[in-house]
Amino acid sequence: MTEFSEAASSVVVDGDVPGDRPSRGLGRRLAGAPAWVGGVVGVVLIVVVWGVVAVTPFGRNGAIPTPLAVVLLFGRAFGDSSYWNAIAATSLAAGEGYLIGNAIAIVLALIVLLIPRSEGLATQLAVVTSCLPLTAIGPLVAIMSDAGSRVTSVFLAALSVIFTTVIGSILGLKSANRTQLDVISAYGGTRFTQIRKVRLIAALPSLLAALKIAAPAAFLGAVLGEYFLVGVDSGIGILLLNAQFYNDATRVWVLALTSGGVAGLAYFVIDRIGRLLTPWSAGDRSRKAAF
Repeated sequence: MTEFSEAASSVVVDGDVPGDRPSRGLGRRLAGAPAWVGGVVGVVLIVVVWGVVAVTPFGRNGAIPTPLAVVLLFGRAFGDSSYWNAIAATSLAAGEGYLIGNAIAIVLALIVLLIPRSEGLATQLAVVTSCLPLTAIGPLVAIMSDAGSRVTSVFLAALSVIFTTVIGSILGLKSANRTQLDVISAYGGTRFTQIRKVRLIAALPSLLAALKIAAPAAFLGAVLGEYFLVGVDSGIGILLLNAQFYNDATRVWVLALTSGGVAGLAYFVIDRIGRLLTPWSAGDRSRKAAF
């Protein structure tokens, strides 16, 4: 037993064993690097894989253009006013739908607080909006709307955000501290006072998290809605249809990446606003991560 004890005490548990040496490569270096480094490495890897696939038989028929071809077309698109007009038109419809859909969702969440028995109905309505096939609803809305209007695009953008915001709002409004609510009730406060003084503040982190997820959804819903518009000649969806008609794969990729970029920018902006309005929430997350 003494020999075994001496052998065990001589082992230094510092992770410096042959089996652990491979982990001291790129993965460990990235773990200690800033967060943006991982993102840059991921983008570079995606571009490399994209370029390799583009020159293989999968991309030789022109369906997958090379990254260089896409970059060159991006450069020409930046000087084209129709490109920027399309982004502006789609963004405007997405913003309108975003405001309408989120307003409906927040009203539903407030109704649930004032009338708790309505929670089942509100959540069911939210689930229905997320389950409706947008490709089937779009033509119906287009038929009922006037030619030249963007009602379909706005409607699908609004429909795309209701579920996320309803669930986030309800969870946030119900996360208020019970002790604080009891204090307001003890001093004669009403449900409206509880909402204004406690619940709205407690709900901000969850609400803003839902709003930043809803922003890209609204933009992509607006793009999809433009596929069904009649009498409209501007918009990302309109340009996508035109590129598909002429079998221009490079232009399709440029417009698809543009849609992803605008949606990502919307997410980033709402996230920055959320961090400014709820700095305590970001602090809690960082402390938990450090722990």
